[in-house]
Amino acid sequence: MANPSTTNATAIGKEVIRRTYTNSSGNSEFTLLSGVANHIITVISIIMCSQTTSEMDIDLYIDADLAGTDIKLLNTFRLNGKETFVWNDKFALTETDKLHGDSTDAGGVDWWITYIDQQFAA
Repeated sequence: MANPSTTNATAIGKEVIRRTYTNSSGNSEFTLLSGVANHIITVISIIMCSQTTSEMDIDLYIDADLAGTDIKLLNTFRLNGKETFVWNDKFALTETDKLHGDSTDAGGVDWWITYIDQQFAA
């Protein structure tokens, strides 16, 4: 059952829908979401919105702690100026995974991520 609380999600078997965001990310790699021990994070959607009038390339990838190997989800995806793109393919992150984003424009992109956080016993 969904639990809307953001403060007491430590009991066994909790499943909570959450969101995170990054406002106007620059043109460098950054972490959007990190896996957590004893949790499965299912990403439901990622909304990317250009904050400039310039075209830019977007990368979205997972660092799965595989000796520096990145798993590309979006590779050099072209986002036009003031355009919004919605990624709604579901995927899961576990404790060593990190979801990264990157753009080629210093003006930035707003990122909004909605996900399900399922906690289980250690």
